[in-house]
Amino acid sequence: MRLQGKVAMVTGAVGQLGRQFCRALALEGAEVWVTDLDRQRCQQVAEELPHRGASHHALALDVGEPQSVQEAMAEIKQVSAALDIVINNAGIAVFTPFEERSFEDFMRVLRVNTGGTFLCIQQAAQLMRQQGRGGSIINLGSIYGEVSSDPRIYTDCGRKNSECYSASKAGIIMMTRYFAVHLAPFGIRVNCISPGGIFNQQGEDFVGNYSRGVPMARMGQEEELNGAAVFLASDESRYMTGQNLIIDGGRLSW
Repeated sequence: MRLQGKVAMVTGAVGQLGRQFCRALALEGAEVWVTDLDRQRCQQVAEELPHRGASHHALALDVGEPQSVQEAMAEIKQVSAALDIVINNAGIAVFTPFEERSFEDFMRVLRVNTGGTFLCIQQAAQLMRQQGRGGSIINLGSIYGEVSSDPRIYTDCGRKNSECYSASKAGIIMMTRYFAVHLAPFGIRVNCISPGGIFNQQGEDFVGNYSRGVPMARMGQEEELNGAAVFLASDESRYMTGQNLIIDGGRLSW
C-alpha cells in the first residue's frame, strides 16, 4: 500500500502496458484515472482494477489535443481534488518503410508521443503546483530513443521500427531531464522508463533474432515494468529525478 491516498493518471491505459500500470498502481492503494481515446474501453479497465480503499475512474483523453488534456485535468481536479502521479504511456507508431513515409505520418507520431507527453506534463505540473504537495511524473521512453533499431531482426515482423518513433522517444527522454530540473523547486519529480522489446505475439523469427541480441536471451514481459513504475511513483524514490531507467535485459550493455 505504498501509494495509499495518492491520485494517479495513466495515459494510453487500455493498451498492453497501460493496463499493467493501472493495475500495479491500484494494487498499491492509488486512486487511478484510466485515460485513453475510448471512454467505454477505459471504463472496462477501471472496473477490472482491484480496490484497495480507493475508487477508480474512466476518462476519454486525446493527448495530442491541448483542449482534451486541459479538460481532463479540470475533471480530475473537480472529482479528486488532487493529482500525485502521472504515467505518460500513450503513444503511436507507423510501420511503413521510411522511403514511403509521408510528412503527415511523421508529424503525427511526434505530435502524439512527444507533444502529448509535453501537454500532459505542462497541465499536470500546474495542478501539482496548485495543490502544493509535489508529485511524480513518469514518462515512457524506449531503448530506441537511445540507439537505432537493428533492421536485421525484422525478418518475419510487419511492425518495423520507424525513424519518427525513435525521434519521438529521444525527445521524451530529453524532456524528462529538462522538466526534472525546472520542476524540482516545486517538489515535482520527473523520471523516465525506457523498455527494451516487450513480447506481444511477434513472429518466431523476430523473437529469436531479438533475443540473441539480449544478454538475458529473451524479450521482456509486460509486467516486468511494473516494479519500476511503482518505485518511481512512490516516496521510495523521493531523491530521484531526471533519470531514465532502461529495462532491456541488458541489450544496451553490449
